[in-house]
Amino acid sequence: MNIWVSTMLKFTGESVDILCKMNLKYEKYVITESGRKYVQLLKALYGCVVSALLWYELFLGYLTEMGFEISPYDSCIANKIIDKKQCTIAWYVDDMKISHANQDVFTQIIQDIERKFGKISVT
Repeated sequence: MNIWVSTMLKFTGESVDILCKMNLKYEKYVITESGRKYVQLLKALYGCVVSALLWYELFLGYLTEMGFEISPYDSCIANKIIDKKQCTIAWYVDDMKISHANQDVFTQIIQDIERKFGKISVT
């Protein structure tokens, strides 16, 4: 999966110095502007609120493309009628549960998601 996002983390003074002392490779990313030091990341950083939101919007958009409708009661549950049976996907960050009465439908949805985002672990 390739997501290209630019996120600005604004460190000032001592925080930037500590980061660069921990790992010298970060020095090349430090920008000084009006006496403040900044570090620019080239991708979403796991654990940041913005990263979780970006993933949610990307995954939600793909489910919508697949014809799923988001539950009005929970924004992390999507439903779609497939072969006259309801298919439900519930997710939290990058963990999900998919349910459908037909194993073939379940397998197809997994394949569709893997085609878009890469190999996933299924249990």
